[in-house]
Amino acid sequence: MPDEAVARKPWTFVPLLYFMQAMPNAIATEVAVIVYKDLGVANVEITRWTSLIAIPWTIKMLWGPLVDLNFTKRRWVVWMQGLITAALALTPLLLGLPNAFKITLGTLFVAAVFSATCDIATDGFYLLALNREMQSAYVGLQSTFYRLGRLFCIGLLVKAAGMLQERGFGTMPSWTIALLGGVGVYGLGWGLLALRKSPVALPKPDADIERSSADRSENKRNVYRTLVILSFAFFGYFTLNSVVRLTAHGLWAVLGAQYPLNGWRLTGSQVGQELLQLTVCLFGAATSYIYAKALTRGTEMGEAFGSFFRQRGIVAILAFMVFYRFGEAMVAKMAPLFLKDGVAQGGLAINNSDLGTINGLYGVIGIVIGGILGGLVVARWGLRKTFWPVAFLMHLPNLLYLWASYAHPSTWAVRGVVFVDQFGYGFGFSAYMVYLQSVAQRGPFRTAHYAIATGLGYFAIQMAGITSGIVQGHYAALDPARGYQYFFTFVVFATIPGMLSLLFIPFDGAEKKAA
Repeated sequence: MPDEAVARKPWTFVPLLYFMQAMPNAIATEVAVIVYKDLGVANVEITRWTSLIAIPWTIKMLWGPLVDLNFTKRRWVVWMQGLITAALALTPLLLGLPNAFKITLGTLFVAAVFSATCDIATDGFYLLALNREMQSAYVGLQSTFYRLGRLFCIGLLVKAAGMLQERGFGTMPSWTIALLGGVGVYGLGWGLLALRKSPVALPKPDADIERSSADRSENKRNVYRTLVILSFAFFGYFTLNSVVRLTAHGLWAVLGAQYPLNGWRLTGSQVGQELLQLTVCLFGAATSYIYAKALTRGTEMGEAFGSFFRQRGIVAILAFMVFYRFGEAMVAKMAPLFLKDGVAQGGLAINNSDLGTINGLYGVIGIVIGGILGGLVVARWGLRKTFWPVAFLMHLPNLLYLWASYAHPSTWAVRGVVFVDQFGYGFGFSAYMVYLQSVAQRGPFRTAHYAIATGLGYFAIQMAGITSGIVQGHYAALDPARGYQYFFTFVVFATIPGMLSLLFIPFDGAEKKAA
């Protein structure tokens, strides 16, 4: 009897599945940037907090084995999409409150937790429902609709809010209506994928089974192990946070007389608080690590983590995951702020309505063409022959944004910049996804390995987002009119480590052209 996932062609469910996967992330990390800019929040605070609430997408690799070993991937997807719908619906209703910035950050963080879990299951479902040849053949469709989901949010939703503002609606009522419309689209997609009689319903592939179904008590133990691993991540994060802040303070103490590093200075009480935090969290991280290692030794969960980091060429693979998208991610976080900021601040002073049109029309055309062509090129000639030209096209828009920061071009020219931006990224992202999928399939724990790979990649995006605000804010403080010029110059150099990683990553044949 043929597998149901193969019998039901992937083009029926893959587009909607990945269109929806992009929406929570785009709303939390990109649309929110524009919303908070309209609220009057500073660039540094916007980039910092919209990057920090994305932590669940970064550390999702820590509960990847939990999703891999418990229940079916289809069940995880359906349940998480329902919870995401509820969390996103709550967010716009809170925008009118006095502390809307802090409160909505909380609801978006909750949506991010559900979305990160759904991402693990979605990517695992994709790997189980399609064989390797189909995965390569459909990666262009997958990445294209993922980007279309993102552009729906930063294009049409932003456009809708801008049009409402032009018609006399207040800023926050306009955003509330626009965001609720986006939630309605997401909820409709959830229903279409979940209902068995829907023409785009998720199938039930034969390979989508529960690994631990023979022993239900193992499910509870996996949950406990995951909580211990997450505690290690929690303590580890705040340990690193204290190390970074104390190191920055030390650099201020040594170099502050020669360089403007006052933003890195800590007061005496702050130094004491950081030292206390460092001591407590370092002890917590060490204790939870030892405990987690003991709990996972000899288990499938332990093997899922261990087998990923034991694979051939892991150092080069990790460097690729961390650095390949670093420069592009800095631009993605800062570009909306650059387009919206006034001319006196070095921006292009584009309003929400025009910004929505630029992203929603020209960006969509660029991503559709670039994503489909990128998938076809990689499937036809393989990554060995195409990775360098594909990577170049992915980073070409960085140079165009640098030009725009000097030339302050017309709105028509900006449309061209955004088109090339989305085309290049759609082209380059296809190769990125194919390589991560090939890395994930070097062993039996495909869902867990893919979650680890994408989680590490998203860690780089998060760090790039935070770095973008710090770098631009630093240069803007020195010269407000040229802050973006210095920033985009910095970005050009930040792409070099990722390009160099292509010289060292291993190829084992899984990335070759599709049959």
